[in-house]
Amino acid sequence: MTVALPRVTAPSGHVSGFEAPGQWQRVDGALRILLVEDDKSTLGVMARLLSKRGHHVAMASTVHEALTIAEGEGFDLLISDLGLPDGTGYELMRALRQVRGLKGIALSGYGMEEDIRLSYNAGFDTHLTKPVNLKMLEAAIARVVAVH
Repeated sequence: MTVALPRVTAPSGHVSGFEAPGQWQRVDGALRILLVEDDKSTLGVMARLLSKRGHHVAMASTVHEALTIAEGEGFDLLISDLGLPDGTGYELMRALRQVRGLKGIALSGYGMEEDIRLSYNAGFDTHLTKPVNLKMLEAAIARVVAVH
């Protein structure tokens, strides 16, 4: 089942009151999520859906922007597209996993066996192929954060 959502204007910056590092504490399974997607409409919709689930979401549209945001804030999870304007989600995951030990979900239109293998090799914990519905994403998040 795929959910069709109307297009909305993506908000700029952070969503749902994302606070400075160390000031926010996880409550009832809420996560600090770095969401990286170059399609502004998809980025906005996904951020809203995740925020409504209680997660604190920071948004980026490029590798550079994501790395800049990650420098100053701690995250529990990266959810990233693979094809980005200034690089790849693979590069981003490698950088964040190496420095921060961050867990990650690749969310991409690339779904061939080779793409999935590259995702795991880059350090992503799982790979979802678009289109993805909210139930699939929630299940993937639960699996990834349950693995210690």
